[in-house]
Amino acid sequence: MSWDHIIGQLRQKDMLRRAIRQGRLPNAYLFTGPEGTGKEATAIEVAKVLNCDAADALISAAACGVCTSCEKFATLSHPNIEILFPVEKILLEQPGETGKDRDKHDEALERLKSLYAEKCRNPYFTMRMDKSMGILTSQVEALLEKSLYKPAGGKRRVFLISQAERLGGDAANKLLKLLEEPPSYVLFILVSSQPEKLLPTIVSRCQPVRFAALAAEQMLEVLTEKFGDTVDASQLSFNARFARGSFSQALKLSETGAGDEPHTPQKLRDEALELLRNALASGRAFELMRRIEDAAKRDRPRESQSGLLAAMLVVFEDVISVQAAGVAARITNADQREVIERFAKNFPDGDFETAARETEQTIYRIAHNASPLLAFIALALNLRRLLRPQ
Repeated sequence: MSWDHIIGQLRQKDMLRRAIRQGRLPNAYLFTGPEGTGKEATAIEVAKVLNCDAADALISAAACGVCTSCEKFATLSHPNIEILFPVEKILLEQPGETGKDRDKHDEALERLKSLYAEKCRNPYFTMRMDKSMGILTSQVEALLEKSLYKPAGGKRRVFLISQAERLGGDAANKLLKLLEEPPSYVLFILVSSQPEKLLPTIVSRCQPVRFAALAAEQMLEVLTEKFGDTVDASQLSFNARFARGSFSQALKLSETGAGDEPHTPQKLRDEALELLRNALASGRAFELMRRIEDAAKRDRPRESQSGLLAAMLVVFEDVISVQAAGVAARITNADQREVIERFAKNFPDGDFETAARETEQTIYRIAHNASPLLAFIALALNLRRLLRPQ
């Protein structure tokens, strides 16, 4: 990984590199923005530069990539970087020598190792453990103890706090005390896609850096370079648009392919089209509610619900393109061009741009724990208002 491998975010990278060159790094940063936009990848790159053995690393604000320090960062084994994120509680407890608790601990440890292995392979990957309960007080206490020791090699220690919005109450207060009197040799980088959930006092102690959602074109260029020989170009284009600015999502889609999973992009797209047909047609209230209930059912992952809405967004974007350019329009859903053109023809006065914004808002609401059922019903009503047939 190097600065060049961090997609987009030119302003953010320039600002950070300038701070490194000038020796004016703050004690703490808060990296915010949508998931999959390179926040953690950038944090790791900052840490790598600060610890690179090359003589001109700080002058150029670029790591050499070949020294012993850089090699350790490639495996996240360097002693000067610590990644804090919500882990399973059993990993924080002392296991017995034998028995069920020991077995459960060892299984959790294997899951943790696999997460780190994937993070080394893909810095855009966010490490998550399903059975975690947030960032716990004992984790921050361990971080506090580590902060007492100066960094190896006289460099700079970096504490990367992933999913910082999941800091528990006591854990957040203990971190705040550490941020109020930070050691000069430690740089804190908090990463969050939901900074509004952080304590305001923690936010005020950090210098904010906002990461933007990535353009589909930026992601497509990287996806084509990586998968161009094995994945169809139209599929890569669809993945880049479907990912809604998240490279980690676009990468995941391109690596897994279409497959037989129930919630692949194309299947979600087909479901979105059916939902739209029923939302906009008269006399289909019963069928519409059936489809909304299916989309919003409790055992359906929220990622799939957001994916359904993302697929709807791609449809709206294609309709807007067809209305603007007609048959010459380049669209993502090329295999559904006839359907897209029919939407454009039947709804010539439809406000598809506002419909797209309403859909984005619905994705945001569901991600922030709104009732999926109520969110889908509200969206369906808004779409009927915005997209009236001719």
